[in-house]
Amino acid sequence: MNTDRPNDSDPAIWQKDIATLEAEHCRAFVARDFEQLERLWADDLIVNSPINRVHDKKRVLELLRAGIISHSSLECQAEAMMQQGRFVIVMGAELLTNSPGGPQVRRRYTNIWGAAGDSWQLVARHANVISGA
Repeated sequence: MNTDRPNDSDPAIWQKDIATLEAEHCRAFVARDFEQLERLWADDLIVNSPINRVHDKKRVLELLRAGIISHSSLECQAEAMMQQGRFVIVMGAELLTNSPGGPQVRRRYTNIWGAAGDSWQLVARHANVISGA
């Protein structure tokens, strides 16, 4: 994975880098890979969660560690990416299960990745459940 080019304006490069980070983010979230999440998330990360609350990085990690947030599967499908200066906005759909054999939940999401030195970090996220889906 090469994420050392946040200043590169070539879409073929930054889109590949962000797609790799998006996939790693989904994997790390389900695996509860706290070390990787600490690296992927900016210290000032802010999340508008599907439970209609805004959380910072510290609180999301607390909820994950306590098992309050827990997914047994999470499929993320980016549908659009756009670079705006030192930020990349990703919008897409997620399909998840909270427990093995549980019902599937469909969500829409927006992730905002910010250039951090010579790498990218997630700086903001919004996810909402699609009711009736």
